[in-house]
Amino acid sequence: MTLPLSLRTPLRWLAACGVSLAIASNAFAHATPSSRDPAPNAQVAAPSVVTIHFSEPLEPAFSKIVLVDANGKPAASAASQVDARDRKTMQLAMQPLEPGRYTVQWTAVAEDGHRTKGSYAFSVK
Repeated sequence: MTLPLSLRTPLRWLAACGVSLAIASNAFAHATPSSRDPAPNAQVAAPSVVTIHFSEPLEPAFSKIVLVDANGKPAASAASQVDARDRKTMQLAMQPLEPGRYTVQWTAVAEDGHRTKGSYAFSVK
């Protein structure tokens, strides 16, 4: 059975809206940084912790921060931690850093399983 033309156009419009909403809801499910400390490209005194706040709650077992020096060698020996209360904050504690440029590499896995990753640099005076 073929639908009359008067019904086909609204049904196509509804289907297009449904697809758009599905795509939009998936886009919002990714955890992205909402703030970072030290900030990207900041020049700071030796920080004792790197903190990243995310837009979505994280899965602690699969989310991490790694800090590397200008030569690509790990600059922090501790493992990063996701805050157990809000699950949107991840931190990496570290020993005092020598002057130089450092890169923060992060991987965030949202509670729904979507993975995002990124990196940024800062300098220690």
